[in-house]
Amino acid sequence: MKNNPDGSNNIPFELENMIIQDFGSIEKMKQDFINAGIAQFGSGWCWLVLNKNKLEVTKTPNAENPIVHGHVPLLGCDVWEHSYYVDYRNKRPDYLKAFIENLVDWEKVTEKLTSA
Repeated sequence: MKNNPDGSNNIPFELENMIIQDFGSIEKMKQDFINAGIAQFGSGWCWLVLNKNKLEVTKTPNAENPIVHGHVPLLGCDVWEHSYYVDYRNKRPDYLKAFIENLVDWEKVTEKLTSA
């Protein structure tokens, strides 16, 4: 994670532009990501993926990976209970918000996008 000294987590320009183009705003993408994780029943993952040159948010059950659907995974968040229960108990939405707001290395996500 590469936070700025002021605590913000900047998204590189290229990725930011693509997110805005495909989702309308950074906040919309983040909310879609959180909602995908909340909506995943039981164990699984929520993802930011590249699908035919377009960014999308998706979710997968259990250990399924978006590659099986022809998508390029750029960012994944584990929503299996073991990943958040100690710190968040049954508050998966709080875990997902903390993840997307504080733990993502957006430069690494951009590297994956440019190498896709």
